[in-house]
Amino acid sequence: MKIFNLPDLGEGLPDAEIVRWLVKEGDKVSLDQPMVEMETAKAVVEVPSPFDGTITKLNGQAGDVIEVGAPLVEFDGDGSSAPAPATPAVAPTQETTKAAAPAPATTGGQVFNLPDLGEGLPDAEIVRWLVSEGDELTLDQPMVEMETAKAVVEVPSPFAAKVAKLHGQAGDVIEVGAPLISFGDAGVAEAPAAESSAAEKPSGDAGTVVGAVQVGNQVVAESANAVVKALARKLKVDLTQVTGSGANGQITQADVKQAKKDGKLIGTSSTPAPVPVAAPSTGGDENPLDFKASPAVRAHARRLGVMLSACQATGKKGSITKADVDAAVGKSAPISTPAASVPAAAPSGQGLPTIQVSVEPQSVRGVRRAMAMGMAKSHATVVPTTLVEDADITCWPKQDFLARYVRALVYASKVEPALNCWFDGERYERLVHPNVHVGIAVDSPDGLYVPVIHDADKKDANQVRQRVQDLRQKIETKSLKQEDQQGATITLSNFGSIAGRYGTPVVSPPQVAILGTGRFREELKLTDKGIAKHKMLPLSLTFDHRACTGGEAARFLAAIIEDLQKSV
Repeated sequence: MKIFNLPDLGEGLPDAEIVRWLVKEGDKVSLDQPMVEMETAKAVVEVPSPFDGTITKLNGQAGDVIEVGAPLVEFDGDGSSAPAPATPAVAPTQETTKAAAPAPATTGGQVFNLPDLGEGLPDAEIVRWLVSEGDELTLDQPMVEMETAKAVVEVPSPFAAKVAKLHGQAGDVIEVGAPLISFGDAGVAEAPAAESSAAEKPSGDAGTVVGAVQVGNQVVAESANAVVKALARKLKVDLTQVTGSGANGQITQADVKQAKKDGKLIGTSSTPAPVPVAAPSTGGDENPLDFKASPAVRAHARRLGVMLSACQATGKKGSITKADVDAAVGKSAPISTPAASVPAAAPSGQGLPTIQVSVEPQSVRGVRRAMAMGMAKSHATVVPTTLVEDADITCWPKQDFLARYVRALVYASKVEPALNCWFDGERYERLVHPNVHVGIAVDSPDGLYVPVIHDADKKDANQVRQRVQDLRQKIETKSLKQEDQQGATITLSNFGSIAGRYGTPVVSPPQVAILGTGRFREELKLTDKGIAKHKMLPLSLTFDHRACTGGEAARFLAAIIEDLQKSV
């Protein structure tokens, strides 16, 4: 029997929810055949079979949350016709989802192929080798640092084995699925042991995940997953008033629907909501940043009144686990949390309520982590320059402003194609696109999404509106797929729908331009007929000055204004 554990589905997320199974027990599956749809904080991902075989057991059902590294599918070993995979790392791609599986080496050992390191990128560059040919490796020992378009990640050894050959040297670009390291015969003998140990690992251990972040012990999904949160927002249910009936106290969709019937709505809680304030430190308090523990472990320690300084760290890389916190119960003074007087409405004659507050670091994950990495890459590579100007849109009839913005970007891209472009700063090459694929920056409670209106130059206003509506619906229901967010050639940020006149929008490589539209304003202008009130639209165009000249950017902005100032 072979056990396939849930791999990292990208972004180092600690778990994923089963959306639906695409196979059933007893089915014979082939290599790379999709088995299940899993939902992460970012997208719904198809997980393919790592080899040929017969499915003997499916671990979990639709709605269950599976931790990375926990058993997902069990196979009958007799039905397998392909070698067992090394630690697979799967992430969504624009075409399909692939799992990297080692192929038999001609020397009798195994070849470990480069897995997908996240975001469906087609290749990665070797930064430096951390091992040499002939080295004896242990399970999960870092072997090499690989650089993708987003980050530098360490690739761990999939089993305990001897390195026979390193495929490539620093600076070489390796394609996903191509050979990275060949192992000697020792790797074949010890691979099953590694596979077994992976199955027996605590589910919170992210050591075998390529590019995963350290998540401490037993970090599961928040008390409500993305689908449940979306349903709660739709029904206006206050999740803080809901008691979960699912596994490990997780809130289910049924719980949210029942809470709606019970009237547990936002704004109906009888308990005053905590107000974030800066908590002054006292001599006896500890700095939580001084201790390595996941947010879930920190919360567990707070619930038990245990100071992290009293815990003996036994987790991976010196992290504190929940078991460490449990073992420290009664061995430390209770955590003292400074009180803050919070002004609030109170009945006459009564004092103001005193609320206990606590300041703890929040782990940035999912969409926000992807945003942070994208912003860092842009800051490190792009040479940004911003032009600002106003468009007079007084003559506009009532219509969908967003569709007009997209139309103006399409028009300007035909007049001055240099900004509808991708730029390769390593090779100093640019790719001017014949079609216009517009990324739309969408704000959400989870972070910034940038879904794409593909072939915007071939769509009319109604089709653009429909596409935007579909994308927003996908964001709200957490069904946005990776291909919905890939391939943009230029981006639009309509921040003026919230606030702000001008800005310096951030270019997202390999794109070279982004247009920001600000808030309308009424302005008195002197015309041939006297003074008249005009509606002005502020525009901010940021471009990568490595790829575009100032003249090209100015012509592009002028073309945008020309189209926007048309009455129809």
